[in-house]
This record gives sequence, C-alpha cells and structure tokens, in this order.
Amino acid sequence: MAYQVLARKWRPHDFSTLIGQDHVVRALTHALTENRLHHAYLFTGTRGVGKTTISRILAKCLNCVGEDGKGGITAHPCGVCEACRAIDEDRFVDYIEMDAASTRGIDDMVSLLERAKYAPTNARFKVYMIDEVHQLTTQAFNAMLKTLEEPPEYVKFILATTDPQKVPVTVLSRCLQFNLKSLSPMLISGHMEELLKKEGFPYELPALRMLATGARGSMRDGLSLLDQAIAFSAGNLTLENVREMLGTIDSTTLIRLLGALANRDPVQVMQVADEIGARSLSYTQALKDMALLFHRISMVQMLPASLNPEEPDSDAVKSLAQAFAPDEVQLYYQIAIHARNEISLAPDEYSGFTMALMRMMAFAPAETKNSKKPVVAPMKGLEAPAPRSPEAPVSTAPAAAAPKPEAQVASVSPVPPKPTSVMSVPVASKDPGDIPPWEESPVLTGSKKKLIEDNSPASAPTPSEEKSAVSARGSSPQLQESPKELLPQDDQDDVPWSYDDYVSEGGAGESGEDEYIPQKRTIVQERDEFEGVPVQMNPWLEAAKKIKLIESSQPLVDLSELESFDGSNMVLTTTLEALTHEEHVSALQKELQKHFGPQLQLKVKFVSKGKGQTLKRLRKQELIEEKIEKLDRISKTKLVKEILNTFGSTISIDNVTLYDKNDTPRVI
Repeated sequence: MAYQVLARKWRPHDFSTLIGQDHVVRALTHALTENRLHHAYLFTGTRGVGKTTISRILAKCLNCVGEDGKGGITAHPCGVCEACRAIDEDRFVDYIEMDAASTRGIDDMVSLLERAKYAPTNARFKVYMIDEVHQLTTQAFNAMLKTLEEPPEYVKFILATTDPQKVPVTVLSRCLQFNLKSLSPMLISGHMEELLKKEGFPYELPALRMLATGARGSMRDGLSLLDQAIAFSAGNLTLENVREMLGTIDSTTLIRLLGALANRDPVQVMQVADEIGARSLSYTQALKDMALLFHRISMVQMLPASLNPEEPDSDAVKSLAQAFAPDEVQLYYQIAIHARNEISLAPDEYSGFTMALMRMMAFAPAETKNSKKPVVAPMKGLEAPAPRSPEAPVSTAPAAAAPKPEAQVASVSPVPPKPTSVMSVPVASKDPGDIPPWEESPVLTGSKKKLIEDNSPASAPTPSEEKSAVSARGSSPQLQESPKELLPQDDQDDVPWSYDDYVSEGGAGESGEDEYIPQKRTIVQERDEFEGVPVQMNPWLEAAKKIKLIESSQPLVDLSELESFDGSNMVLTTTLEALTHEEHVSALQKELQKHFGPQLQLKVKFVSKGKGQTLKRLRKQELIEEKIEKLDRISKTKLVKEILNTFGSTISIDNVTLYDKNDTPRVI
C-alpha cells in the first residue's frame, strides 16, 4: 500500500478529534443537536487550520444514519455507516467538493446550480463544498445569489476561503460565517507528540517545538514539516537534526553573540558572525532569532516569572537580562527587526548582518557604555565570554527613571553623529481656541521685543570669542539678534521671518560635563513695512479664532487686514477684489455678530497694496514664536541634553510640531 502523509492519515473524522477550533465545534454541535440548521456556511481562516476537514465532518453529521441504519442528524457521526465511510474515502455521490481556483467561471456555476435542483441519490442532504470561494468571478457570484438565498430544502452549501475580504457582501449576508483561528505552537507540538507516539518514532520535545514554530499556525504545515523531519533524520527527531534541516541557529551561538555585545567585545562579535557564515546559516534567520531572544530577555526583565527554568538556556537568558539595561534591550530589538527588513538592500547578507551588530555597539546608551558589564553566565557546557577589561566586572542595577521633560519627545531613530542631523520633537500645546486673551502673544512686539533688543550686544562676537566666553562662564550665550537680508515676498507668501536652526556646541558646565548649548537664534522683520501690529488687531485675532465659515468664505478671514474698529463698525481691507463680494461679506458679518454683538457692521474694501498684516501672516508669526518658546524649554531638560549629546543630533524648529488638546497638529 502506498505511503499516506501524516496530514491525510491522521485527519480528524469527528468533532471530538478536531484540534484548536472549539468555538466552531460548540456552535455546530448545538445547531445539530437542536436541529437548527442553516442552509449556507462560510468557513474562513489561514491555510491548514481545518476548513475542509470541518466541512467533511459536517456533511457526515447531516447524512449519518447510524450503525443500525435508523439514525438521524447527529453531532457525533458513527463513522461506520455507508455515508460516513464514503465521505471519508471521498466517493460519496451527494457530497460535491468544488475548487473555485480552477472552476471559477459562470458556466461552471450554472452547471452546478442545475444539478442542485435534483434530489440527493441516496442521502439525506446534498452538500456542495466550494473551496477558495473568493476566486469565483463576479458573474459566478451573481449567478449563485438566488439559489444561495433560497436553496431546495435538501441542499446545503459550505463555502471556504482564506481571504474573506474578496467575498461580496451579498454572499456574506446569506451565510453563517465562522472564523477559524490560527493554531498556537503549543497545540501543534502537542498533537505532533501524540502522533509520533502512535507511529513509534523517537523524538525530542524541543525539536517538536521548533517544528511547531515553523508551522506558523497551520496544522497541515506542521505535519508536512514533521514528515520532512522524519525523512531527513531517518526517524530520529533530535533538536540538532531539526535545526540543521530548517537552517536555524542554535541558541548557544546567539547566547555567545549577545554575551560579546554585553561585554563590548567587537572581536568576539565578529568571530561569532563569521562562524554563522561558515556554517552556511541564514543571516536573515539569525536576525529573526536574535529579535526573539531579545524579546525573551525583555520579558524576563519585566516579568521574571515568565522564565521557564526547564529551558536549557534559562540560566544564560537570566544572566543576559541582568547584563543589559531595559532601554538597551529595546534599542537592540529595534535595530534587529529593522536590519532584517533592510538586509535585502545591503550589498550582501554578511555586510547587512555585521553592520547591524556594529550599530548595536555604536548606539548603546551612554550610561551602559561607561559602566562595567557583568560577565554573562554560560549555558551548560558553554564557556562564558571573557570581558574586554581584566578588571572585576561590576553589576549594574537598573537605572533610575529619568525625569520626564515638559513636552513629550518623539522616538529618535539612531543616526551617525553628524553636526547637522535633525531630530523631530512634537510638542504638546493648548488648543488656540482655549487660550485666554490675556495669555495671547501673537507677535513679537511690546515688552518681549524690547527684552530681546535690550539683551542684544552692539556687535556680534566672532565664533572664537563666543566660545571663549562660554567656557569662561560655563553657561550658554544669550540670545542675540542679527538682521538678515530678506527676499521680496508677496502678501500670500510665508511669514517674513527667518531663523537659524539650533546646533550643538560643547561647553563645560559647572559639573565639568559636556552640556547641550543652543546656538543664538535670529528673528528678522522688515521693520520699515512691518514695524509692529496695531493694538486694535488683538480683537480681530481673538474673533478670527472662533469664526467658522463655509470653505468659499474662509479666504476672506485669512487674507484680510484690520483697518479700523470702534466696537460697532469694523473695516477690513484685502488685496483680492473677489473677496469683497457681498456673499462673503455677509457670511463673515453674521459670524462676527455672534462674537461682538448684533450691532456690529462690517465693511470690506479693496486696496492695491496691503500692510503685510493679514491674519495668515500673524497666525504663522504667533505659531513660530510659540515653537521657539517650547524649543527653549525642551533644550534645557536633562533627558534631551543627554539624547542630543549621545547621538550628536540637534533640534530644528522646523521639526517642532504643536498639538491641540485633541492631539491634532496645529497648522495654519
């Protein structure tokens, strides 16, 4: 007799032997017991989780007549009667399996529906099972809709698909849908263990766990891998044989690699990398396994009880959890998963893998770089990696939580130290509509402008003089103002400001350590044309923040300037004559009356040249000034200084984002 693969030989024949789909079994069992049967079922799920198996079991339940030939519909088919045996042997006339991948046209569907009109030959129900139903054509779906909605009482439809998103909703609404779950590695390895006991093959449990993990949630894939492993190892399922078959890296190699990382030993790191290549193992798989090991280490750090002492490498994982700081593990994990995605872009796998390792050593947190790492405890039979320094290692305790900065700093991707690198810093801020009038500072005028002018020296010092002054007093230089030449700008262009990005300069503080010192910023205005904003502009700004117009009228608010306002009469000017249309003016007047009262009268005049004080410009000016204030506060926090000094990064005001109370970015 020909050999039958394990997936077919040990296919479940009733609900009691089905693995991992208890929610589907419970629903179908109750429906069969109470005889509340639907005419169409849809089973969805990934490959190899039991869709076809459940459809065959359901067909047997519907047509089983019992051992004595007098039974009825049951949730526990006998497996002995002619109907049960014929369905198991795939020769039952009234159970029709159709593959929609090959018979997907309207002609095939019409032929099937024509046969559905006739009563079953020697069964209680005629069952049609359509596999991969999502591959049917649109015309085929349309042809089956009427029959699927009201089939003859002796016809049942069972549809199966791995992609339910492609099934029309008109079909979904006519079926009872059951979503089959992917199986866990524990369930798959447990089922493999039972089968191997019945087959009489020796095995090692870690080998089965590795095969179950490679199955990726599919029982059929797991049993196919088990067949392959039996053939590869000649029936001797050991961990070493399975690892060699799958091309995976043993945990001892990864433990040595992470131990070298913990000890800051680049020579040992590269030796292990070369060893992986010499064994013709996959560097992509190595990065994946490394990420899994970092995950285990992080779990042990956060949840020590999650460590299974029965694992052969449990002692080594526990030692690594003590050797690495929690933030260091998170950084290395991120580098590993990104390197795995980008390894195809590298010149070759070896260079991509080794660059990932060097990146881990280069971007290690500053605290862990300067601290002594404990020697990683070895696995059983594995020598401990020697520390780089002959001095006795000092155990590092988890670092105390750093104080939170005033504004939340976004995740910073590690970049090579470059003086021009930029780090994005989203800054939490109030909603403009919630700011009281007395807290508003829309433009740089008045006391704030005077404060900056008073603090500005007569002439800017040279870079060498400025650096000398910083070293002498141990503090950052004061903000200085240096006018720049501006290009002519139209009224609708960006706000007429310019500013220098913040850059990092080294300076010795009182503690003698390097500090992050922001460079001076320069705020330039066209003083002859935009000397300041009139006081009466404040009510216009306050009202404009609360005005809500239709889209066609909004430009009148953004591109208008306030000429005069006495409490009841407001005169606006604009350089666009189209905005003076009565429809736009009337809509704006109604909104202003809600804010200033029904007595307000609005007049909009066309002018050939404005004063450059449109609301659009003033809002931008207000937003930029608030960004500068936030950036000043952020740059003084200890955590941000450490991050910038570690990565050689700087913060640019262009990358500061203000958010309102709904976490929505504020834009003009």
